[in-house]
Amino acid sequence: MITLGMNHGLGLYLVPITKHLNIGRELFGLSIALQVLFAGIGAPIFGGLADKYGPGKTTLFGTVILIISRYWMANINNTFDLFGSLFLLGFGGGGFLGIALGAVARSSKNHNRSLYVGIIMSAGSFGQFIIVPIINILIQKFGWVDSLYYMIYLSLVLILFCYFLSFSKNNQQTNIDSKQTITEALKEALSNKNFNLLALGFFVCGFHIVFVSTHLPAFLEDQFLPAWVAGWALALIGLFNIIGTLMYGYLGDNFSKKNLLTGLYSLRSILFLLFFLSPKTEFTVLVFSSMLGILWLSTVPLTSGLITDIFGPRYTSMLFGVSLLSHNIGSFFGSWIGGRIFDIYGSYDLMWVLCVFMGFVSAGLHFPINGSALNKKSKLISAN
Repeated sequence: MITLGMNHGLGLYLVPITKHLNIGRELFGLSIALQVLFAGIGAPIFGGLADKYGPGKTTLFGTVILIISRYWMANINNTFDLFGSLFLLGFGGGGFLGIALGAVARSSKNHNRSLYVGIIMSAGSFGQFIIVPIINILIQKFGWVDSLYYMIYLSLVLILFCYFLSFSKNNQQTNIDSKQTITEALKEALSNKNFNLLALGFFVCGFHIVFVSTHLPAFLEDQFLPAWVAGWALALIGLFNIIGTLMYGYLGDNFSKKNLLTGLYSLRSILFLLFFLSPKTEFTVLVFSSMLGILWLSTVPLTSGLITDIFGPRYTSMLFGVSLLSHNIGSFFGSWIGGRIFDIYGSYDLMWVLCVFMGFVSAGLHFPINGSALNKKSKLISAN
C-alpha cells in the first residue's frame, strides 16, 4: 500500500524537478523509465530471494534501499543524481509486489486465490488514493524537496511490517514442488508459450500505466486545468482500482482469466480513444480517471493467477517477477516515449493514439492462450 502509493505519485514531480534542473520532459521521462526498468530487473531477484529466505528479510533489505534513494532524490543537483536516485528507488522497490503476491499464493486456497490477490492490489490502490493527494498537497505547501523527506518518514513504517513478516508462519518456505530448483522453474516458464504470451501482454499494461502516472499531471497542466485536478485524477485511479481489483479478482476465480484479460485490454483502448476525442475539462478528466482506475492494476490478479495455475504456488514470487520485468520494460518505453513525443511535437496526441493501438494488441495476445489446458494443469500442481 505504501510503496505503490508513493511510486504512483512520481509524476507530480515532473514539473518542479525539470524546472529545478532545467531539463526537458524527455529526460525526466527517461529517468522514470529507467526507474521502472530496474524495478522490473529487481522483481525476479527479490522474488527469488523471498522464495528462498522468506519475505521479511528481503523486504527489509528493499526498504533500506528505498529510504536511501528518496534521501538522494531530495538532494539532487544534476541529472546524474536524478538518474542514480531513481535507479535505486526502482531496484529497491521492485520486489515488493511480487513478494506480497507470492506470500498470498502460498497461503491461500486455489479456488479463492485470485480474489485474495485482488485484495492485496486493492490495498495498494487505497494507498495510491490516500498518498498521492497528500504528496500533491505537500508539494504545493512545502515544496517538492520537503515532500520527499515526509515520504522517507513514511517509509520507516515498512520496517515494522518487515518484522511481522519475518515471524509469520504462513510466509515461511514450504515444501511444495521442493524437488524443482529455481533454475528449473525459470527454464520451464520461459519455454512455455502461454507464459510468454502473458508476459508480452503484460508489457502493454506497463506501457499504459507508467505513461499515465508520469505524464498525465503535465498533460493536464498543458490543458490549463487547476493544479488540484492532477492530484485527484491519480487519486481517483487508485480509489476505483480498489473496486476493479476486487471485482476482477472475484471474476478470475469463477471465469476464464485469459478471456477477462482480453476484454480488459480492449476496454482500456476504447477508454483511451474516448478520452482522446473528448474535451478536457475537470469533469471529463475525473470521469476518465475513475473508469481507468477500474482497469488499472486489475490485470495483476488475473496474470498472477494464470501463472500460479500453470506452475503452482512454489515459485510464484520469482515467476511473477519475471513477468513483471516485461511489464516494466513496457513501463520504460511508456515513460520515455511519452516524453520524447512531447519534446518533438509539443503534445501527447500521438502517444494517446499509440496507447489505443497497444491495448488492442495486448487483447490479441491474450486471446489464443489455452485456458482449458491451464485449468487442467492447475488441478494437478496447485495447492488445494
